Amino acid sequence: MIGPPDVGHSAASRRRRRRGIATLLIPLLVACGFGSDQTEDVPSPVCASGQIDGEVVLLSRPGQMSPEVIDRFEERYAVDVMELFYETDDEMLSRVTAGADPVDVVLLPQDLAAILWRGGQLHTLDPIALPGRVNLDAQLAQPTSDSEGFYTVPLVWGTVGIGLNVNVVADAAETSWGLIFDLSQAWLYAGRVSLLDDPRQVMAAAMFHLGYSPNSMNRDQVREAGRVVGEAKAHLWGFDSDDYATRLADGGLDLAQGRSDDFLAALPPESDDFRYVLPREGAAIWLESMAVPITSQHPCSAHSFIDFILEPRMGALVADHIGEATPNIASLSHLRPETAANRTLYPTLRARERLVLLQYTEELDLLYAEEFALLVE
Repeated sequence: MIGPPDVGHSAASRRRRRRGIATLLIPLLVACGFGSDQTEDVPSPVCASGQIDGEVVLLSRPGQMSPEVIDRFEERYAVDVMELFYETDDEMLSRVTAGADPVDVVLLPQDLAAILWRGGQLHTLDPIALPGRVNLDAQLAQPTSDSEGFYTVPLVWGTVGIGLNVNVVADAAETSWGLIFDLSQAWLYAGRVSLLDDPRQVMAAAMFHLGYSPNSMNRDQVREAGRVVGEAKAHLWGFDSDDYATRLADGGLDLAQGRSDDFLAALPPESDDFRYVLPREGAAIWLESMAVPITSQHPCSAHSFIDFILEPRMGALVADHIGEATPNIASLSHLRPETAANRTLYPTLRARERLVLLQYTEELDLLYAEEFALLVE
């Protein structure tokens, strides 16, 4: 039973993130120079906690930020928040890199934040101006030590698992990635299975299936995972990152790899016909994060805005508004009860032990993207 919260459905259903052929090209562009490590040239703003140096220009997807949070920030600091919106990842990347918009805070997927960081497009954040980071779940914070430097703060999080039709898939309670990658099982669902159109996530699932870390740099392990995906390709409906959850709900698929929020948005509330599960071998965590572009004209106000969202009540308002999980431990007690109790949003502690936050380095992106590219040619 999915049991999604009522909030957030419209926002989640409007997201159109993943990226088709661009998913393959972005890491290659990184290697060709855009994403080479330019971060030594990026100055880090020095800001005091709560410092304001002008208005805040926020770039996000429509519906991604709670209007109440914006109103409260404007009231407290007596400055305006100007909202700009993007519809696709490619649009966001082009707008941030072009610097045409005076963006102070951008809300974006963590993998794309890593690409912008490597391209010298994001500020290193100032820990002095972000005291609210102490509220973050350590598993979801980047990095674990301020001495390493950090360039994002998580806004919301979720998982990548399997959505399934329980009327078709037997033993759903013990779901394994083998339903997709073990050919002795997968043939039962031939033509009715989809994987994400996302190299890292597909290869991560195969690595979990094989018992390897999805952040492994071992080329032999990655090649083995590539072979597993290649063999599975024969019985797939296809690679899809946009409509898989709706297709599952409409009966066009029996199994689909996908994001927890997409399944929450698409699958019928309180239905006994569908489940979202975290495979027993493990599953990846995704993050939507906050970052400050290097072109920000008001970086101290940007820090204050991010820290405002790290306050317990503000973090809860954001999470409830968009129906996704907060990384803010201090916010959990302020959530709506139906949101806090949702196990798709907040897995049990036992399930959390099987979750892995993917790392996005240039070397990892290229290694996995190159292997995935060989599969989809």
